[in-house]
Amino acid sequence: MDLQTDSAIFAQISQGDQKALELLYERYYHPLCNFAFSFLKSVDYTEEVVSDVFLAVWLKRDTLSIKSSIKSYLFAAVRNHSVNFLKTQKKYFEEIERYEFRNNYNEDADAHLTYAETLQQVEMIIDKLPPQRRAIFILNRMEGMKYKEIADLLAISVNTVQKQMTEAVKHVTQYSSASCVVLFSYFSQHK
Repeated sequence: MDLQTDSAIFAQISQGDQKALELLYERYYHPLCNFAFSFLKSVDYTEEVVSDVFLAVWLKRDTLSIKSSIKSYLFAAVRNHSVNFLKTQKKYFEEIERYEFRNNYNEDADAHLTYAETLQQVEMIIDKLPPQRRAIFILNRMEGMKYKEIADLLAISVNTVQKQMTEAVKHVTQYSSASCVVLFSYFSQHK
């Protein structure tokens, strides 16, 4: 067991040390997941939110200034991200419901064409992922499998699955189409 302080680990992360990030991840991942689950009530959402917080720490490592303890910062970030995630999910579901309502009561040919074009765009975004990353993304977001299940199925580590999902999410978020975001949300909820 590594006895480094959180501050020392964060200093190493600030210098670009990925091993230090992995150490922080191992130290706080499960407690943060337990905390996030109290808000989200979903293991999949919990894993996504906690992973996103660690990704944010890594991406902002050069400019991130933590005034409190690292532990307090991580728990506050998970709480905030969980609340924002729930608000976003509510907005997406409302958009999906409006879309379904329009399609159910107004069989508009343009709406079907837009949906087909958007679906094609989603498939193109996914197809741009490297093969293993694409498989992991589809298994998690579209098939609803947990990281551990994916790791067992593909005979890789859970850490590898988490890293590949982080990269896949970064790739997907490059695309700003609101309809793509809605469809990704929809697929991850309804498979």
